[in-house]
Amino acid sequence: MSDADSSLFVKLRSNVQLLVLLYVDDMIITGNDETEISSLRNDLALRFDMKNLGEVSCFLGLEVEKTEQGYFMTQQAYARSLLDRFGMREAKTKATPMEPNLKLKKEEGKMLKNPKKYRQLVGSLIYLTITRPEISYSVGVISQFMQEPRVPHLEAAKRILRYIKGSLEYGLLYKKNTKFVLEGFTDADWAGDTNDRHSTSGYCFNVGSAAVSWCSKKQDIVALSSTEAEYVAATMAAQECVWLKRLIKDILHEDEYTVEIKCDNESAIKLALNPVFHARTKHIEVRHHFIREKVLNEEIELTGVRTGAQVADIFTKALVKPKFQSLRKALE
Repeated sequence: MSDADSSLFVKLRSNVQLLVLLYVDDMIITGNDETEISSLRNDLALRFDMKNLGEVSCFLGLEVEKTEQGYFMTQQAYARSLLDRFGMREAKTKATPMEPNLKLKKEEGKMLKNPKKYRQLVGSLIYLTITRPEISYSVGVISQFMQEPRVPHLEAAKRILRYIKGSLEYGLLYKKNTKFVLEGFTDADWAGDTNDRHSTSGYCFNVGSAAVSWCSKKQDIVALSSTEAEYVAATMAAQECVWLKRLIKDILHEDEYTVEIKCDNESAIKLALNPVFHARTKHIEVRHHFIREKVLNEEIELTGVRTGAQVADIFTKALVKPKFQSLRKALE
């Protein structure tokens, strides 16, 4: 059993590699030796009632398509079911999941008579973020109003559905013959939440041609500067990076290497590099200095990256269409 993930089982013997991913009563068996795979499948069939569905095409609502370029993962059927369930199949499409610079307030607008529908919609959208990293931030924003949802909150949630309708074919393409190297990106907005002035952290990790992990989450502290907000976001990314490295090591048994995480705040990078640079950061909680330890131990390299034009290029790696058109062109 993998130390990083209790649902993953790995068998390594000589040049034979066997992987089993188990979720309740659903299972994926893969590896580099067909004989070992068949042997394991037969052994399990003697003890359990099993049904072989062949090469994976759908797993827990995730659709996997094998192409000449690699594997394309999407949730088109699930997205269509959401549009039908919430009466948005004939709605007009939107180019973005959220209106630019939108600031939702907790007590602004009329209360919804039936908040259950709103909660069901948000919960369904959260599951869709498994293959749609570009809606993570928008879904994270509307999920903050589950307790007392109002009309503007519902309108923002429906806009996400309008965006999904116009981008049903979007998904993640994992190309063959690409260099298997983990790299990350982190960012944060400073005091972006007008309700409590908390910042929002975000990160995205790529392996090869597409993203394997991403998150958009509101910070649990009020940052006193953009540097602090970015520093806290970098620590959050570092925690995910450590787990991903362990998981990849369990699967591939590769040697340790330094993972590059890109950040657009030079002050946050210098803070992580310089253990003496603490005059203005004494108030930062100890747990947020996790990134500093990993940088000094050379497990992580925090490097600078420009925002603006390069942002679209970063997310193009995370989200592609089957015809491999860029995200920027799709949104024009």
